[in-house]
Amino acid sequence: MQINHTNMSALLPATTSTNTGYEGSKVISEDATFTEELNKATDKLNDATSKVKTMTAEELAQRNQEIREASTELEAILLKMMYDAMMKTVPKDELFGDDNAMDIWRDMYNEKMTQAAAQAGGIGLADFIYDQLTRKNH
Repeated sequence: MQINHTNMSALLPATTSTNTGYEGSKVISEDATFTEELNKATDKLNDATSKVKTMTAEELAQRNQEIREASTELEAILLKMMYDAMMKTVPKDELFGDDNAMDIWRDMYNEKMTQAAAQAGGIGLADFIYDQLTRKNH
């Protein structure tokens, strides 16, 4: 699917003659910059889409494997953030003390545990991300 600039420019707010003076020129300048960046992103997306079509089966499999690994790593990061937020609600252990070393150990433990959870399937976020990033290829 090719994306063209005219379809994307419909998303931009229209500038009118009431946009005059400094504020008007600022809005027009921002619109022009946004349009330029949007055109660059559209060209890049179209270029990437055409490159996927010309990839060999081996290159496509390698690319999909890299996307799968990145999706799993992102899920692990999000799980760790969620787990760290949950751990903040647990009261500190006053009986044995709670020092900086214990905090570092707990952080490393949480990181490894969430990576293992994501590798084992996690909450399905990695699969969702992978499907979204590769759906145009199939």
